[in-house]
Amino acid sequence: MSGEGVYALSRTHRQELIELQEAALGGEAWTPGMVDEEFDRPGGVLLGVGEPLQGFACAWIVLDELHLLLIAVEATSRRRGLARALHTALLARARGRASAGWLEVRADNAAARCFYGSLGWEEVGARPRYYTDGCDAVVMRMAPLYQPAAKR
Repeated sequence: MSGEGVYALSRTHRQELIELQEAALGGEAWTPGMVDEEFDRPGGVLLGVGEPLQGFACAWIVLDELHLLLIAVEATSRRRGLARALHTALLARARGRASAGWLEVRADNAAARCFYGSLGWEEVGARPRYYTDGCDAVVMRMAPLYQPAAKR
């Protein structure tokens, strides 16, 4: 699946987004207030895929950088290319606005680290005890954002 089927989320998707986050992320899910903030954030990008909502991505485009906050897909919809489609759509939204991308991922989330690595993100640092449970974050960077896939 490429970027087709990916769409901008609006407040009409609020409850679906909250429920999907809770199911996919458990204790790491954002509060409803945090979700509301993302709908209003200047430079914020909230994308969804599937009807009903099966996955979403959230990022900020600040100055000339993309800050990828989260890509999540419900458990029964994983391994079908939805996360990759969301990532592709995020990069398309950032095209011409951001030259580099940044993200943090849990150090103990090998699947996510592998996924982001397969897309061209490089591990460049760590944030000790970044998460509420004390887990470290691995900092990843993609630069430039638009390097052809064959050269990543």
